[in-house]
Amino acid sequence: RILIMRTYLFLQGPHGSFFRELGLALQRAGHRVLRVNICGGDVVDWHSREAVWYQGRTTDWSGWIGDLMRRKGVTDLLAFGDWRPLHREAILVAKLRNIRVWAFEEGYLRPHYITMEEGGVNGNSMLPHSPALLRELAEAHPSPPAPVAVRNPLSARVWKAIAYYAGTIFLRPFFPCFRTHRPQSAVSEVWGWFLRVLTRRTWERRSAESVREVYRSRVPYFLFPLQLDSDSQVRRYSPFSGMKEAIAHVLTSFAHSAPKSMHLLIRNHPLDNGLINYRRYIRRFSHACGLEGRVHFVESGRAALMMDRSEGMVVLNSTIGISGLQRGIPVYCVGTSIYAVRGLASSQEEQDLDDFWSNPQKPCPETLRHFEKVLKCRTLINGNFYTEEGVRLAIQGVMERIA
Repeated sequence: RILIMRTYLFLQGPHGSFFRELGLALQRAGHRVLRVNICGGDVVDWHSREAVWYQGRTTDWSGWIGDLMRRKGVTDLLAFGDWRPLHREAILVAKLRNIRVWAFEEGYLRPHYITMEEGGVNGNSMLPHSPALLRELAEAHPSPPAPVAVRNPLSARVWKAIAYYAGTIFLRPFFPCFRTHRPQSAVSEVWGWFLRVLTRRTWERRSAESVREVYRSRVPYFLFPLQLDSDSQVRRYSPFSGMKEAIAHVLTSFAHSAPKSMHLLIRNHPLDNGLINYRRYIRRFSHACGLEGRVHFVESGRAALMMDRSEGMVVLNSTIGISGLQRGIPVYCVGTSIYAVRGLASSQEEQDLDDFWSNPQKPCPETLRHFEKVLKCRTLINGNFYTEEGVRLAIQGVMERIA
């Protein structure tokens, strides 16, 4: 077989060594590899001769990255997420030059997958949005093999994130023009996590008590799992500027239209940094809506059990929505999502949120089977970004897909 050598340009990746190890695998296969480090955290994750540092202004980025693509003959661009401002500009330039774009994200299905799509992910995904097209694509693919189960403890991800943020802080003098795509600075995020760890026992105990109270009372409830305020799914692929605005929208709809016997259980994201006091905000907004005693906020708890006991679930567009569909419960998607498809999750196109509280629609099992098969065949790779076994498995799948 004749090897066609390609040139792969890596932008920012998931925290840790995944992108660097993928680059080494591509080099061993005979390809050229380049990496652009945009901040100190990138240097921690990829410190080798293939990495060039961009230390200029954001206004000069597009011209600089376009010149790099031309000079190095780049054929493929790889990035974790396609929405960060610098990534977005680079992707637009790449597509104009017919450079293949590979976007990575956390797995649409979890825990044993990562997401890798050509062109874009999430709101930019090319997945079909009709049951007929899903069925047609599913029937065109053979059944995928069952995934290899790999451990992916939260601690592995957290420690890699801490190393990344530490590098961003301590190497800041080398990247004076760098501005994070996230709403808070690296210092704020690290401080928020530090305080959250210190108070962990308190909020875990309080959450356990709240969940037990809801279960013992046997009141019917809908589940509303929060997403990270900095998540692109919230800020780019939903109509809201952040999670507080989304919470206000859901609470006012619930107060206006939900049956008076119905309760709402709001669960925080497990990776929330604690910089927003959601408990206070939800308590005060619920009071303004006349919802005292009907809205319950918890920081932790078994999401699977909360879903199983619920009447349905409201999400912006989190992948936990797919978990709800797999459990056969009604799901309402407020934002733009790959699973906002007729027969899967309800959305504004077919049903108002006000109507959902009294008339939730369960997913169609056949459409869900087609959807899962298309995901596994076209967008998912077995493995993870954060553990040795998961990285090895994921790189093997990535190499097969881009070959």
